Amino acid sequence: MSTGLDEKFHLILVDGFFNECTLLLAELFDVPFVYLNCFVPPPWLQNTMGTPFAFDHFPHSGLSLSDRMNFWQRSLNAVTGLALVAFYHLHVVPVIDAAAVKVLGLDNFTSIVDIEDRRLSLLLTNTHFSINYLMPTSPAVVQVGGMHCVPPKPLPTDLESFVDGSGDAGFIVLSFGSILKGVEIPGGVRNIFLSTFARLPQRVIWKWEDKGVLPDGLIPSNVKLVSWLPQQDLLGHPKARLFITHCGLLSKQEAVYHGVPFIALPVWSDQPINAQKAQEDGYAIKLDWNQLTEEVLYDAIQLVLNEPRYKRRMKEVSAVMRDQMESPLERAIYWIEYVIRHQGAPHLRSASRQLSIYQKCLLDVMAFLSAVCLLAIYFLFRLCRRSVCSGQRRQKSAGPRKKLN
Repeated sequence: MSTGLDEKFHLILVDGFFNECTLLLAELFDVPFVYLNCFVPPPWLQNTMGTPFAFDHFPHSGLSLSDRMNFWQRSLNAVTGLALVAFYHLHVVPVIDAAAVKVLGLDNFTSIVDIEDRRLSLLLTNTHFSINYLMPTSPAVVQVGGMHCVPPKPLPTDLESFVDGSGDAGFIVLSFGSILKGVEIPGGVRNIFLSTFARLPQRVIWKWEDKGVLPDGLIPSNVKLVSWLPQQDLLGHPKARLFITHCGLLSKQEAVYHGVPFIALPVWSDQPINAQKAQEDGYAIKLDWNQLTEEVLYDAIQLVLNEPRYKRRMKEVSAVMRDQMESPLERAIYWIEYVIRHQGAPHLRSASRQLSIYQKCLLDVMAFLSAVCLLAIYFLFRLCRRSVCSGQRRQKSAGPRKKLN
């Protein structure tokens, strides 16, 4: 580390999800840093950036809520978000600070909260309003969703030959990314996929890491198993008709960028809410692993392939995603260089970063106004009660007097 400290750096890029140990490098090298988040910023990162929580319409990515929530859903969203912020500050920060003492020494110790406050310049987030729920933001939050999406390249010879042979029916791409390998899918579910694909005129390219698990006799003639596939090149092929995916954010962005409607079988994390948003927007169907049958899968495939609205909606959303002044990668490069040019760009930092949770949520203001209203109601009640009592006393004193003879 002592040798590395002799190097000169202008900026540090940090993964924005539980990677706070890296912040110590920003302190050691005396440079600003930028968070690069791979998905929707979690509540503690929104709090760090000083962006509004917006629990009323911006759902936490782990809850599968929409942007139109009822009272109980908004309550759950708010409690979950605030609990995660508390967890971060009460459990994560102390652990990292303990590590910081070992690295920096007790005399030079600086909390990561203080490092973020002084050196955090920007958040590059892998989102875009065309495919994510609208996110409350600030000038220090730049959306670069789809940064990895690129035009398709020619396919390898074996894949090109396979997809060219699909004719007008085209082909289907099946991949669950790195989150779920083919060998980890239960045998009964694998058989559902294989028997369903055997009924289709389309050819199917399935990302399958270990072909040896499936005997060749079980694999339909229209199905090709590959241990690795060039997903974007396949989705960008003119014969691509459908994508079956776990709906990770990167896969969803690639499908939208290349304009291929999909069937989502989410596994965990943000995948359910990604699939839900796509289904709400009309260019995908979300299925449940626990309710998956051959007929359910077959009907979903037929619906997406034969119902024009899915392709039409995907084309519309893809056009919105692509309609940008510059590519997301160019935007990310510009803002990184912007932070370097302006010595950390402190003018982008919101004053909200200095506020506590109760101040950000205006809980103190609401408590004050509630107290004022309660006091006003109390004094009004006392005034009305005094007025009524006074009137009753006057009536008693002015009551009928005894007649004198």
